[in-house]
Amino acid sequence: MISLNIRGNVQTNSKGQNGRSVPCNYGSRSRPTIPRCSSVKRTVCPTHRETGKSRKADVVTVRRSPVTAKSVPASITVAEWFTQWLPIIEKQVRPNTFRGYKGNMTNHIIPYFEELNIPIEQVTYRHIQAYYDSKIGVLSATSIRHHAENMSKAFEDAIFRELLAFNPTKRAKPPKMKKFKAEFLNLKEVEQLLSLFKGNIIELPVTLCSIYGFRRSEVLGLKWENIDFVGRTIYIVETLQQHTGGDYTDDTKTESSTRTMPMTDTAYYLLMHKKREQEQMKKLMKKRYMDTDYVCTQRNGKPISPNYLSKHFHAVAKDVFKKVRLHDLRHSAATNLLEMGFSVAQVAEWLGHSSPEITLRFYAHATKESKVKIANALDTNLVQYS
Repeated sequence: MISLNIRGNVQTNSKGQNGRSVPCNYGSRSRPTIPRCSSVKRTVCPTHRETGKSRKADVVTVRRSPVTAKSVPASITVAEWFTQWLPIIEKQVRPNTFRGYKGNMTNHIIPYFEELNIPIEQVTYRHIQAYYDSKIGVLSATSIRHHAENMSKAFEDAIFRELLAFNPTKRAKPPKMKKFKAEFLNLKEVEQLLSLFKGNIIELPVTLCSIYGFRRSEVLGLKWENIDFVGRTIYIVETLQQHTGGDYTDDTKTESSTRTMPMTDTAYYLLMHKKREQEQMKKLMKKRYMDTDYVCTQRNGKPISPNYLSKHFHAVAKDVFKKVRLHDLRHSAATNLLEMGFSVAQVAEWLGHSSPEITLRFYAHATKESKVKIANALDTNLVQYS
């Protein structure tokens, strides 16, 4: 008979050709390579004249054989599979996404299942539910749901490799997430915040984030080749992402995130000032200057890293705005624009959201306040009844 061993090889029985194994390339997510019937003795595969079936039919029959938990021999534990899975998923996702996978797995999921030492074919939804329950009060509901997504993906890949018959995360229920409520600063508070960064090395990225609602990766990914002083235009076409192996340039988050922004007077002044400063430092430092095309840089030309921007922002702002994060400038830009009377569609385009529905979901509170202002304006200007 023909069977799949746990290492992903197709073997014939002892009556076959010396139990020869045919390696399968699972790393490329391809199906196992099934030997042609001509390579198996007729005691295993009857002659096609006798059965009236084609060679192709024999192969299909083997490949479509049902996979059950019993047909998968005891092999590796859940923790061992998660460890083996990390290098597999690393090749399929962006580095920044993999950083999240790896952190969740190595810091939380793998240590938990190492203590349980459960063979992968014996894991059930109860084990997964117990894991969720153990993290309640330790991690946020959002983080636990991210863990659930990571495990689900890992188990789906295990099913593809015939290590598992079903996905145990399907029946387990992670905690419900609380409805997101964005923190924001009003226009006066934004002005007060920006005054704290006057002359600071991150004044430019902080100001651009407050004006345009840029994501951290977007503002740091700006290059001079995408700045048009004549047309007073800023092109958002790539990002600077953080990774354990070093920062790297990547595409924008979504297709709609690639956008063209008009340059405000404030943005024009700060960008022009930064351009001149970089040219002066090049002449002063000569070979010691790191000559890159990035807009947001240190004095020596080195691009400002995502981690540095977030930490330095908090260090400067914490004395006045303790709970404000850099990303809250994006929320503030959206909320203030909506309260100024701009439509949800206009704000979505400004922020680079893929659809107005996303903007509405995050900033519905702002649209409600705008409606109150509209109602008050109507009361003031229309005929009033008493």
